[in-house]
Amino acid sequence: MSTQERNKNQLQRLYDEVINTGDLERANLYITPDRPDNDPGLPPEMTRDREGFKLFFRMFRAAFPDQKFDIDFMVAEGEKVVAYGTVEGTHTGDFLGMQASGKPFKVRNIDICRFTEEGLIAEHWGLFDLAGMMRQLS
Repeated sequence: MSTQERNKNQLQRLYDEVINTGDLERANLYITPDRPDNDPGLPPEMTRDREGFKLFFRMFRAAFPDQKFDIDFMVAEGEKVVAYGTVEGTHTGDFLGMQASGKPFKVRNIDICRFTEEGLIAEHWGLFDLAGMMRQLS
């Protein structure tokens, strides 16, 4: 298996075993402790490191307990993997000051991850259609 295929497999496992199950302690198997997130839309405490990743997904899962992240396709080049997919869920908890609406949403998501030589995610960039999600929930 090539390094790129291994990295794509690692990212898929992060989605399947951590994000979609809510088993956030398993993130330790896939993300370096100091991994920064380069999303300017997130509060600083959610962008600093692996604990920030867990903090974000605790908050997201509290608002959308049935959340599901699906990958349509991945592209790997060098030490980076790009995943393009969808995020969906039902708004049953407060989110960014918005009270639970009970409404479902489905939007597009892009994750770009830089991997270490050992196959751990060392850096993240992401695009999430937050505006589209908020329109569906209002």
